[in-house]
Amino acid sequence: MRRNRLTAFTLIELLTVIAISAILMTLIILPVFQSFNLTRTAQAFADAQDKGRILTERIAREIGNAVSVRGGEGKVGTVVNGVEARVPFNTLVVRVPRLNADGTVRSPRSEIDIVLPNVKLDLVRPAEGDPARGPSGGFIDPVTGKEDPTLRNPKGQAVLPVAPGATIVRYFVGLRDPFRPYNNPYDGLLMQRAGGRDNLYVLYRAEVQPRVYSSDGYLANTEFFEESENGQPILDDPRFFLANVDGEGNLITTDERADRIRNWLRRAVVQTEVSRYDMIQPVFNRANRRVLMNGNVPNIIPLVQFRPTRVSNDPAEGQVAVRQGEEFANAGAAAPDVFTTQMGLWTNALVRMWPVGWNANDSASNEYLVGRYDPRNGLDDGTQYAPGFSIYAYDPDAAADDYLAGVELFDLYTYDRVLNTGNRYPFTQARAAANGRSGWFSNPRLRAMFTPFALDAAKGKIISSFGVSEVGNPEVSPPGNNSTNLPVAFGSREGENQAYTPTTGDPYLAGTIGDDNHAPSSQGSSINALYNLVFKRWQEDPNLQGLDASRIQRFIDLRVLPQADGSEGPLTPVGHKVSIVPGSEEVEGPDQNPGPNYGNRVRYVRTTGIPGPNQYRINYTDLPEPTDYTLLGLTPAAVAGFDRNTYNRDNFVSAIIQPQFKAGYIQLCSDPNVPIPADAPNVPNGPIQNESEIRVNYRFQFTASRTGSSATLPGAARDVFAVDYDSRQLMNVLLTIRNYPQSSVPNPQTITLQSTAKVRNYIR
Repeated sequence: MRRNRLTAFTLIELLTVIAISAILMTLIILPVFQSFNLTRTAQAFADAQDKGRILTERIAREIGNAVSVRGGEGKVGTVVNGVEARVPFNTLVVRVPRLNADGTVRSPRSEIDIVLPNVKLDLVRPAEGDPARGPSGGFIDPVTGKEDPTLRNPKGQAVLPVAPGATIVRYFVGLRDPFRPYNNPYDGLLMQRAGGRDNLYVLYRAEVQPRVYSSDGYLANTEFFEESENGQPILDDPRFFLANVDGEGNLITTDERADRIRNWLRRAVVQTEVSRYDMIQPVFNRANRRVLMNGNVPNIIPLVQFRPTRVSNDPAEGQVAVRQGEEFANAGAAAPDVFTTQMGLWTNALVRMWPVGWNANDSASNEYLVGRYDPRNGLDDGTQYAPGFSIYAYDPDAAADDYLAGVELFDLYTYDRVLNTGNRYPFTQARAAANGRSGWFSNPRLRAMFTPFALDAAKGKIISSFGVSEVGNPEVSPPGNNSTNLPVAFGSREGENQAYTPTTGDPYLAGTIGDDNHAPSSQGSSINALYNLVFKRWQEDPNLQGLDASRIQRFIDLRVLPQADGSEGPLTPVGHKVSIVPGSEEVEGPDQNPGPNYGNRVRYVRTTGIPGPNQYRINYTDLPEPTDYTLLGLTPAAVAGFDRNTYNRDNFVSAIIQPQFKAGYIQLCSDPNVPIPADAPNVPNGPIQNESEIRVNYRFQFTASRTGSSATLPGAARDVFAVDYDSRQLMNVLLTIRNYPQSSVPNPQTITLQSTAKVRNYIR
């Protein structure tokens, strides 16, 4: 019998072959996988670079075409982790997972609020289309030429010259799904690596109308914005895209805020990718991959920032103080009341003002003013700091840092708040608020330095003048017929029906110039009565007869004339370097010309000569004052008791002659035979009751300049302003794209790009 022998591999041979094959496969396949990862990584990097370049160019182009960039000085109130806080206007609040104190991931998971600055950009688009409406109140569609009730805003070509429209473009950072918690399953920094879809922060763009038209006019668009108490849309809510949470930390999806967020989602378009792109970056220790903490808050930085450009020490240019054809006495001493910087749209402004006579080399005259926010505001150290922007007097010999040191003189935060809410007397309240903290009223040196100003941050202007209607006693209501509290002088005593001249039996000729019937500082005085008394004394008193007849005048002295509510006026002679803004005054009084309008209220006309009926001459600034008043024809006896530094209504020189050289002096028609008309009952074509009063409206300023020989003295010849500020007129867009590639690479691919754009259509 023949036996067949079967052959095969032994187990050892098979194991050897398998091992060799595995080694060969590893040597071949690993590079394939690595090349796959490298390809995916390079693709992610290129994709991030392309996306970043497109986005920065698009945003820069929209900034250039905008009319303005919203924002501004100050802060907005909100709640961060259950605590009231104030944050800048361009800030948003986001939520991320709460970590342990050492930066490690916490379990079970909870969330914490994070404040991200400069992650919201609001661009005001130009007005477009025809604002005309159809028969039913809807806008006209320029394509069809018919009324379209669905249009919320005019559309079409930009209206020239460019004006702000009703639409804003908002770029902002928010969760892809704002009704789910943040989920980053890739890097293991804020949470454990896991599967499932991510929910990262993305960059949105939305076009909305803050106000919409209705039959009642333009109202707040409550589909997107919460409405304030005064009916205006709240445009700067830092939590506008953040859903509320209940007591257990669950997101609320059924309240008004949730409805507004859904409206934003319907209108907004994601500018980055909806997955694997994240617009926030935890700061972590690369050695142990633990997130760095600020107390119990993880250190998170935004990957898109819309930053205004910082401008340092920009000298503010004074505007024209006196125009040709409007000259007046001592016009060289008039200083501008408006100062403009190179760019507008200020944020974080710091203003320095070096006053007339400032000399850095003289310790007695090197003080200057600083307008700023107090960085210590909000500290609970028992000291009361200014709540916002205030003006401080700073002495470099007493402190080395004008960011903190100084004596508060004017609370601009209070001024703006009172002015914007329509309350009474913002200037008085702002000055009093600062004095309540610093007590500067009693310091003569500080009173001499006092140069308040207001800011128009949007237009990049410093305004150093204020309206006289902003002065008064907040505790006292103004008279019903003078709601703006303007100072009032009476031509004849109130209730009199005859205007007396020096020769028509004036019943008050027996008084004195300082009594209540005559004194310019008395609300019961009469211009006619004082003039008649002075005219009589000039005729009869040998000590006055040398005085030129042109010095006997009907006049109003605004320095001592009280406001309508009886409070002190802004020109009071107490050491302020105050003057009247040239051309700002309005003088109204009874018509002095015979005829059917005699006695009715008319507006008087300024003249630089001798005033006639219905005319006046005014001193905007102090005029050169005589060193010796006897040179005017007065005897030494008439000048006796006169103190040029102290007003005395009982002294003839102080009350009658010296005011002619002071700012706020208004000379009226001084013809002895043409008195200011008196009150009379209402009769057809006759004078109107109480029309004898003369009201004066004006703006007053504290900026000044030297004139004449004093201009050559050491120190600054005029008040000078310089401003440090961030200008939103020139925006920097800093964008970082953080892309997680579809590979096993643990770190994202990151590209950072920057662009700068100027708001070209901004109208200042």
